[in-house]
Amino acid sequence: MGVRLRDIVSECPKGLLEVGGEMLLGRSLRLLRACGIEQVFVATGFQNTLLAEGLRQVPDAPELCFVHNARFAKSGSMHSLYLLRGQIQEDFLLLESDLLYEQRALETLITQGSPDMVLISGFTQSQDEVWIHGETASPRGESVASGRIHWINKQPNPEFQIQGELVGITWLALGTFHAMCAHHEYNLTFPCSNHYEETLSALCEEREIAYLRVADLLWTEIDNANHYERAVQTVHPRIVNADQRKS
Repeated sequence: MGVRLRDIVSECPKGLLEVGGEMLLGRSLRLLRACGIEQVFVATGFQNTLLAEGLRQVPDAPELCFVHNARFAKSGSMHSLYLLRGQIQEDFLLLESDLLYEQRALETLITQGSPDMVLISGFTQSQDEVWIHGETASPRGESVASGRIHWINKQPNPEFQIQGELVGITWLALGTFHAMCAHHEYNLTFPCSNHYEETLSALCEEREIAYLRVADLLWTEIDNANHYERAVQTVHPRIVNADQRKS
């Protein structure tokens, strides 16, 4: 958990932060279950025991398997993902823990996407964007389009066109996951701050990684107090309204 959120969540992992009376990770588990996901691997770091205890209280959650990154303070998300290499045996969905998103995010990726596809959105003006650079999008329906990724970074690259923002939900093929782990292992030294999206970006030249853009997707990460305020006051009410209209 970043220092920027400690005044809000004290000493809790970000995934246990509540918005609308529901933990962020608890909501993700509920939505994954609704999409037919029966098993979830959770890579833990800060306050791993507290996180595991909190998630085990989520009703009707998928089967949970925890793997602890004991060196979380000196490593990034790619090392946590790397530690799951012995457990994951098939294509899988990779989700960040600090996300608030509408149910349509998972449903669209699963029904219209395919392995090695990164979910992205239109521009949110969140001030902490990770940009997806790539080929011009091919329409897949109303507000949905896809194309090949060339670069993933917080800094715009003038060589490529920005297609949208990284949401933090990715469908990875097992072979690409193994390639990411091999790349990480080859470059591994501590401290190691590499994140999974940086490793994925490094593989985009040799592997065809695509984006699936839902231009009007409602979502936010919660990485600081401004994100939290936006989630509570703006994003969550809109998600509730969208889900109610859908049902």
